[in-house]
Amino acid sequence: MAEKVNKNAGTSTGGNVVSDKENAHGVKNPNEGTDGKLASNMTGEAITGVYNYGEVSDSDKVVVREIIDLMRNRGEVPCSMFAEELKTRFNLVEIPMKKIEDSVWGQLTKDERIGTTIQGFRQSINKQGEKIRIPHVGFSADLDYLDEFVNRLIKKVKEIK
Repeated sequence: MAEKVNKNAGTSTGGNVVSDKENAHGVKNPNEGTDGKLASNMTGEAITGVYNYGEVSDSDKVVVREIIDLMRNRGEVPCSMFAEELKTRFNLVEIPMKKIEDSVWGQLTKDERIGTTIQGFRQSINKQGEKIRIPHVGFSADLDYLDEFVNRLIKKVKEIK
């Protein structure tokens, strides 16, 4: 069933329409979540961004120095073993990230020259009831290339009918 779209919402996005589902989460512009963060286009949740190396705090530097010291003391320990030690020391729980190449988008664009960057993620629960991180993906290409891509996509869809 198609989701109802509120044509009066989203005027701040240059006329883009926002779905009722997005409005239910208070998102008027999917690119502006709470506190100016990116928001999920699906749920309206704030996207957890990737680490900003331009804003390294003194506390961050202490952690990095600790890790460097540990690495120096471990010598030739394989990376995978060292990673497990760090996860234990820092009480980290590893939650898998959904792979772009396993998604419909990934399959659709795998042979295209479209740049892809993961800008952050939201956490969800998969069909098996396990936690999973859903990447928030940005893509880039020259506008004329994107026009050609959309035309190829339309042609593929028409061939399916």
